This record gives sequence, structure tokens and C-alpha cells, in this order.
Amino acid sequence: MKWWIIAAGSASLLSSVAFAGSYRVVLEPKDGKMLVGHAGVQAVDDRTATALVRVISPGNAVDQRGTVRVLVMNLGPKEFEFGPDQVRLTLSDGTTLQPSSVEQFEKGRVLVEHENRIAGSTDLRTRNNLPGLEQQANGGPTAQTLAPVARSGSSTSGTGGHDRPTDESLLAGAETLNAIYQILIPQPVPPNKAWGGYYVFDMPKAVFARRTDQPLSILVETGAEQHRFSATLKWKR
Repeated sequence: MKWWIIAAGSASLLSSVAFAGSYRVVLEPKDGKMLVGHAGVQAVDDRTATALVRVISPGNAVDQRGTVRVLVMNLGPKEFEFGPDQVRLTLSDGTTLQPSSVEQFEKGRVLVEHENRIAGSTDLRTRNNLPGLEQQANGGPTAQTLAPVARSGSSTSGTGGHDRPTDESLLAGAETLNAIYQILIPQPVPPNKAWGGYYVFDMPKAVFARRTDQPLSILVETGAEQHRFSATLKWKR
């Protein structure tokens, strides 16, 4: 199984707009090992006989909200539950960075999906009506507009291929939906299966106001096991 380091693009959609200064979650190597990717992405693994855990810092700004990505794989014989309740981010003064409400992202998902359906329907009608629009523009039917519309995938130019369904990945909001779909929610993890997603947390105003580096502990539970990772909430102007 491939464990990809996810770039900061999707994570930035789940965080708030950066101010003049912001924090970054900077991981520390575990057992001297760390994976480093583009744009400040970091990943650290912890493996036991029953679970493999990867914590990823996407490198995006943390101000009103922040994210870390947590992936787990069940290597043991028993199923366990994994979701936001099994992840805990704690600062050195004991402050816990609480997860953001999933409800607000769910409302956003419903809204974006609704708008995408409308956009897709409108776009499809426009594509399929191109011959008629050409007739109106040219003042009447022509040999080209009366010709059968080419099938999807045809190399014919003009109106050929315009009867294809809209590519949803090109619709506005597709990137936002992709980010929302990757938010960590509770799921059972059977043996030899993996699960994970973005743990989105709210930044307390008092913590942000300190504007200084703060030690951060990340605790991940996989069943009865606990996996601890060290990090720093690093201030950057």
C-alpha cells in the first residue's frame, strides 16, 4: 500500500485565511526519521506490531484554524474505531486544540454539491444546444449545423463531442469538495485496512495572541495503543 504525502493545496481550503503572521505545525523526527515533501510538507511514522500511524503536517498557515493529516493502518487481528476522538493535540501549558465542528463542513458540502448540480445541468444544456445557437448566429441552417453531432471522443471539429456529460472535476467547487471529503470522520478500521484524513482544529484566540513558538504533543490512539509525536506550533510573520 502506498502512503502518499498530501500537499498543502487541499489542506489550505480547510484552514482560514492567513493574517500578517501565522503559525505552522512543524513535526520533529521520530527515531531520527522524517519524510519531507514540497512546500513544507512533513510526515512522521510510528509502527508497532498492531498498527502503523503516519502524521502529516501539510505546511499550511494556522491562524483561526489549522490541520494535520493522520493516517492509520490496522496490522493487528482486531478491528478498532478511528476518528477525531482518537487524535489529541496538546500544547505544553495543557491547552488542547479542539477539533472543528464537522457540521459546518457538512453544510458546506451540501451547498457546494447543490451548486455543482445546477452548474452541471446548465453547462450540459448549453453544450447540447450549440447547433441551435449556431443557426441563430448564422441566420439559418447550414450544412454544418444540419450534420449529425459527432460522438464523444470523435476527432471531428466544430460541434463534435459537445454532447458529452460535463466533467465534474472542472466545475467550480470541485477542489473544495475534494478537501471536505478528506476530513477525518469516525470509521471502523478492520485488520489489514487503512483509514485517515484531515484533523481540523480551532485555534484559541489566547493561544494565537502569544505569537511565539509553542511545544505541541500529538497523541494518536489505535485501539488500546497510544502513539505519541512531538511537534512545535511555530510562529512565522
